[in-house]
Amino acid sequence: MSADNSEDSSTTQATGSKRVNVVFSADQFNQLQSLANSQKISLSDALRQAISLSGLIVDANNDKDTQILLKKGSNVQEVKLVR
Repeated sequence: MSADNSEDSSTTQATGSKRVNVVFSADQFNQLQSLANSQKISLSDALRQAISLSGLIVDANNDKDTQILLKKGSNVQEVKLVR
């Protein structure tokens, strides 16, 4: 996906918002739909949440003094992006 390709994105002048066409595999779409349904939100809102969460993880990974920890029972793991 190329955000600067005029066929893939457009700008709405009134709000300054952007529209992007994205193609998902069936598994990715089903996961997104499941996330949206479980929270009773739209697919767009589920994508917005995913983008925000990804931003938090990227920021934490770039800051050596910050960690995001996931605790399940007595097991604690650090959340990192796979590059």
